Amino acid sequence: MKIRVQTDTSGRFKGPLDCFKQTLRREGLLAVYKGVTPPLVATGFVNSCLFGMQGYFLHRIVATSGRSLADSTPVDVAQAAVLGGACISLLVAPMEGVKARLQVNYARKGEAGLYSGPVDCIRKLVTGPLGVRRGLYRGWVPTVLCRMSNYAYFGSYEVIRRKITPPKEDGSPGERTLSAAVVSGALAGVCYWLSCYPMDVIKNRIQAAPDTIPPRYAGIAGAARDIYAEAGWRGFFRGFSPCILRAFPANAACFLAFELMMKLLPQEQPW
Repeated sequence: MKIRVQTDTSGRFKGPLDCFKQTLRREGLLAVYKGVTPPLVATGFVNSCLFGMQGYFLHRIVATSGRSLADSTPVDVAQAAVLGGACISLLVAPMEGVKARLQVNYARKGEAGLYSGPVDCIRKLVTGPLGVRRGLYRGWVPTVLCRMSNYAYFGSYEVIRRKITPPKEDGSPGERTLSAAVVSGALAGVCYWLSCYPMDVIKNRIQAAPDTIPPRYAGIAGAARDIYAEAGWRGFFRGFSPCILRAFPANAACFLAFELMMKLLPQEQPW
């Protein structure tokens, strides 16, 4: 629903709820799961790389100042998140581009539309005139900017976790509990989207635009002008409500799984 509302240029939908109703009526129940395969297949791998890079960059940042990971600060965590977010965009951009195209692949019940699935979408992009750079990786720059906003994701998680977890007797941060992970993770997801949502709208506009030559949007500025011309500043927050509603449970589950696995794995990780 978020992608469809964000990329609606014709006034087709009055809002997320109307989008949901129209999708069910015209395309059927399965249509609300269009584009589920790319994140279903790739998100586990992407997140494992993301959290791994977060740990690696954080270790390198504190090591350069002669400190240990136990002495890291939220600022250190935020700096590591910017670096990790920029790197992970290389994996995220094609995944989100394919997902966006599939989610705006409007078709009546029983019809396949432009793409029959993610493999067909990737094949048409790579073998078509757009190729890898202008097709599969279209929208990479706004993806980088969105993912560099991970400073608000990991940084806020660390700040909130430390606030709600009693410190140890020596004043160091308290134990990383699973309940704190749930609360901190849910709020960190909200902080992330607040930090980059307008750029996410621009990114999805670029990625979900028709695959034509020349492209509909030459870059971020062109997409931003179109959005503002259509709906003013409110256009940069289309689809915000379903996004935030999803952010609470999704990110609570993400950080809960991460903290649980870290408790089960050896505490000292070789870098």
